[in-house]
Amino acid sequence: MAEARPPIARHLAWIVALLDAVDDVLAERPTSPAPPPWCEGRGWTQYLLQMADSSLEAAEALGPEHVLAGDPRAPASLRALAAEVREAAVLPERAAPAAAPMRLASVRKQVQIEALVALAPRGVARVVDLGAGRGHLTRRLARALGVPAVGIERRAPVVELARAIEPGPDVAFEAREIDDDLALEPDDLVVGLHACGALGDRLARAAARAGAAVLLVPCCPQKIPGDVRAPLSSRGRPLARRVLGLANLGGATEAGTTVADSAHRRAMRHALRILLDEAGVPTHPGEEARAVNRRQFRRPLEEVAARAFGALGLPPPRDAALRRAAQRAAEEQAVMRRLALPRAMLARPLELAVVLDRAAALEEGAGAPPEVLRAFPPTVSPRNVVIHRPPR
Repeated sequence: MAEARPPIARHLAWIVALLDAVDDVLAERPTSPAPPPWCEGRGWTQYLLQMADSSLEAAEALGPEHVLAGDPRAPASLRALAAEVREAAVLPERAAPAAAPMRLASVRKQVQIEALVALAPRGVARVVDLGAGRGHLTRRLARALGVPAVGIERRAPVVELARAIEPGPDVAFEAREIDDDLALEPDDLVVGLHACGALGDRLARAAARAGAAVLLVPCCPQKIPGDVRAPLSSRGRPLARRVLGLANLGGATEAGTTVADSAHRRAMRHALRILLDEAGVPTHPGEEARAVNRRQFRRPLEEVAARAFGALGLPPPRDAALRRAAQRAAEEQAVMRRLALPRAMLARPLELAVVLDRAAALEEGAGAPPEVLRAFPPTVSPRNVVIHRPPR
């Protein structure tokens, strides 16, 4: 296990102060080859634009903070920020357990489930699994703890599949939305494996009210109603939804892809934005992908563009336009990837700002104090931070 971290309230205050100092960097994403004002004003532009391809690829694979903190050529202020980010993001870690075969569950999912089972506190009377999906974790926890369990999932067809996989008298599944009226008991264990955005907040609020035990691995903090996520704790920081998406960014190899794959997808998305702009449909970054899912960006540009243009009722772009957009995107992305590194390294602190705020809310509410740690390796999932709280 890694060295002990500061108490949750102090760790959260540290993260909030770090983010406050770079609020302008968070607020402005590089979307063109023009250096953003925060980069120019801090004197980082020349260093970033002269970065060798090998250093760029290492920064994207390992996390920019791990490369920038140790590069003597980097500006002193950038090195200092990278070193602080690297230190602030360290959490205790648990060894990953072996996968346990489960029907219709990937090996990665199996490892995540076994990691949570290993952390599951004894002495609870019921498991409540929010966003239960096919119910693998629900059933596994019920067996391991010897208690009844209920899995709540909003998608009715998925609930029917969960019921069919392995019926049992002590495990039930409900198809319904989870709102702020979620009722828990003090001797419940409430669980969320990759509970997105608002669901993670609702879980933390309900557990804080009831004093219930918690196992929460958050994900996708930007999936919230409204434009701003309000803090749950007294020490938290309001965060804009448009900024929160950055928290999902991890090293390219963490999610099982290569740096080259990740760079190719970004270049394809940028080329599509160029094509849409030339067709009189300007888009903000991210909007170009509304009709194209992530995996489809692995296909040739002409196929991606035809799908996106077709969804808008437009004819596909001609070959000459495709070639121009691809060439321009490759040239501009070489610059934008470098300019994006300082902002990309704030992904971990931003993720922790949300996680530690939820943990602090649990600490301020009823029940036992929680802990925050990494439950499995990033190669299993880059979203591997868990809030763990035993029953009181």
